[in-house]
Amino acid sequence: MRIHRLPPAFALLLCCVLPVSAGGMGRPLPRPVSAARRPYLVILDWHDVVARKTVWFDTLISTFRAQLAAIHRAGCHIITLRELEAHLLQGSPVPSRPVLITFDDNNEGIYRNAFPILKQYGYHFTLFVHTAYVGVTTDKRHNSWAELKAMQQSGLATVQSLTASHPEDILLLSNARIAHELNVSRHSIEYHLGTPVYAFVYPCDKFDDRVARDVYRAGYKMAFTEEWGNAGSSPSLYEIHRYPAILRFAQAMSDLERRDPE
Repeated sequence: MRIHRLPPAFALLLCCVLPVSAGGMGRPLPRPVSAARRPYLVILDWHDVVARKTVWFDTLISTFRAQLAAIHRAGCHIITLRELEAHLLQGSPVPSRPVLITFDDNNEGIYRNAFPILKQYGYHFTLFVHTAYVGVTTDKRHNSWAELKAMQQSGLATVQSLTASHPEDILLLSNARIAHELNVSRHSIEYHLGTPVYAFVYPCDKFDDRVARDVYRAGYKMAFTEEWGNAGSSPSLYEIHRYPAILRFAQAMSDLERRDPE
């Protein structure tokens, strides 16, 4: 939700005086291909699904159940992260009214409360995990590697990166520290779950051009924000739009209906 970009005039000045290099500020980050702008594609993001809220961005079980029912009634087609990647990078077709379901922070309610409902619908989903807290209890309990593996082995879940330590403000970290966070997280997930890691979410939705380029240089193919809109019209593959479900679920459904009518 918080985006930090250089003023246009200053960004233009830097582009004029800095040499162009791979991943440098003089070269635009890769963008979704033009064919990916249609159909309108919604990515939804939840954090925790709970019986009783403890923070404002928790979603009640009853609300989550009603939201999935609304997705089903609207005739939406749930796509996988790999299908999104092929669509954005290559223009591969996706069904009408496509929706990608994502979760941030690996909270316990995803496994205990959301997962059983997702299984009822057979809906695929992606979890973005901060690996230093897997199986750890902070102000919330976080799912263990065994629980993540159980969701993955269902054939419905994909696990990707939210850094290792979930820094409160990644903008304050050096490039070397950001690279460390990205590499440790990726290697931990690949070691414990045996699946490739190629997608990333910015902790606390804080990022700028420098951080986005660090993600690009680390070899990730995509990175996601909480700036809402059509995923296929995102400014770059490292600023992919998502709708925070706690704030913009109804708007997401309305946008999908208006721009991709049956």
